[in-house]
Amino acid sequence: ANMSTPNLLLHKEPPVAWITFNKPERRNAVSLEMWQALPDLVAQVAEDKDIRVLLLRGTGEEAFISGADISQFGAVRSNAEVSQTYDRASGAALASLATLEKPVVAMIHGICFGGGCSVAVMCDLRLCSDDARFCIPAARMSVAYPVERGVARLVPVVGAANPTEILVTARVYNAEEAYHMGLVNRVIPKAELESYTREYALKIADNAPLSVSAHKFFVREASKAANLRDMEKVREWSTRCFNSDDYKEGVAAFMEKRRPKFQGK
Repeated sequence: ANMSTPNLLLHKEPPVAWITFNKPERRNAVSLEMWQALPDLVAQVAEDKDIRVLLLRGTGEEAFISGADISQFGAVRSNAEVSQTYDRASGAALASLATLEKPVVAMIHGICFGGGCSVAVMCDLRLCSDDARFCIPAARMSVAYPVERGVARLVPVVGAANPTEILVTARVYNAEEAYHMGLVNRVIPKAELESYTREYALKIADNAPLSVSAHKFFVREASKAANLRDMEKVREWSTRCFNSDDYKEGVAAFMEKRRPKFQGK
């Protein structure tokens, strides 16, 4: 089933779902309307019990996401006040990916610049093709890249030294460099990227959903200062896993040397 806006497509193929950034004429640059539409599509994925992994991709051959749609900046970012509407929308869109309990995997080919990097680092895992290119060109436009939308995630993803270089040089990194920084988890030959990503997602979908969600949350919390971690929610997740039917099934399957069948409860 497809529920989408023309520039943002949701396609479900349980146990995975795809959200496609679909604006090939602008290399999938993200418009204000696309930022505004994303949280609703993510919410539909959250509510669907049959979906265990969300995949993000860009349409066409050239780009994952080439950035925020700069052609709109005259209108939507003409001054600080109008800019707030835009920043709120993009902030909410990115937060929806981070707070979705299901894992989110970015399938990146070609260009992944600016806002495309923001989207990518908000995902839990990033797979890219060997032709992928990464860049945050903010310093070439005198834009200060917001902490909560990118910088705060860059640091736990690529370490302390790399974000400064990425941001102050504004240079373009190839797939191999991105891999060595930890910006991507895997580099795949372009022709195999989609089939590899699908298989990869299906393997995740085979695992116990409660455990997968708990670990997504734990990794996010671990990157915060200790006094800011939501330890109550951490304990809730641990308890939920131990008290689940899936835990009993996992142990039984292990003892019986068979594949477990997880229900997510």
